[in-house]
Formats: sequence, C-alpha cells, structure tokens
Amino acid sequence: MRKVFFLLLFSSFLLNAHPPKSIDLSYDGAKAALTVKVWHKVSNPENHYVKKITVFLGNEPIAEKTYERQQAKEFQEEIFALNEKHLKNGDPVKVRAFCSVYGEKTVDLVWQE
Repeated sequence: MRKVFFLLLFSSFLLNAHPPKSIDLSYDGAKAALTVKVWHKVSNPENHYVKKITVFLGNEPIAEKTYERQQAKEFQEEIFALNEKHLKNGDPVKVRAFCSVYGEKTVDLVWQE
C-alpha cells in the first residue's frame, strides 16, 4: 500500500513537471541588449519556475542568470547586456532555459540583422 501511495504521489509530481514551452528573442544592436522571454506556464512560480537562462555565442557561454522564482505565472523575461559581445550578422546564437523541476528548452539560430 505504501508503494502505491508513493507511486501515485510521484506520478502526480511528474504530470505537473514540464520544460519551458518556447523562447522569444529580440536584440537591440544600439544598446547591445538581448531580450529573452521564456514561456513556461506554471501554477505556482515560487516552486516551479525557470531556474536558469544561458546565452551562448557559438559554443561559448557569454551570459547567464539564475532565479529562485519565476516573475510571472506565464513567463520569465531577462535583458542581457552583451556589451563585450555585440551580435553581428551571421553569428550563431543559442539560448538555453532550465526548469527548476524538469527539463530544458534550447533555441538555436543564426543572427540576422
């Protein structure tokens, strides 16, 4: 009976766990600012949230931010100042967002001005 209870508890936990759904990016070249919006709908942003966002230029991590909660039930948004790493036309950019409970989402693109 105890095993069944823990199995049901674990199953309900997994049903609520999910990776971020999508990532939107916009870049302001004049300010060298990359805005990242991670769509991750949760019922309780204190316990289930976007834990970390990492920005890569090619395979090199150039910016990262960690969180202890999600700013809204639907998304986490961050503006990264890329002062030393201005994006240029043709640069390979990757953004990876990690869920605090389960999974991650990665977006790869070649930057086009």
